[in-house]
Amino acid sequence: MTSANITALVEVRPARARASARSVEIAGTRWPVYKLHALLAAVVVGVLALAITGSVQAVAWASAVALITVWWTERFWQSRRHR
Repeated sequence: MTSANITALVEVRPARARASARSVEIAGTRWPVYKLHALLAAVVVGVLALAITGSVQAVAWASAVALITVWWTERFWQSRRHR
């Protein structure tokens, strides 16, 4: 009978890799700052799209594009800065 190697099933990341990312603690959970920026951008763009167009569909598309763009752009720049 063979035994499973538990250490091969667990991915271990160095503690300094996590500590280098900027984060904010919300309700006991650490959130990267780029996620908060993306949510804020989506809300602002959504409110502006609603005021300009009055269309809920336009709000959904505009806020989704803003959220994804800010999220991935800041995530990319943050990962490049901490290499």
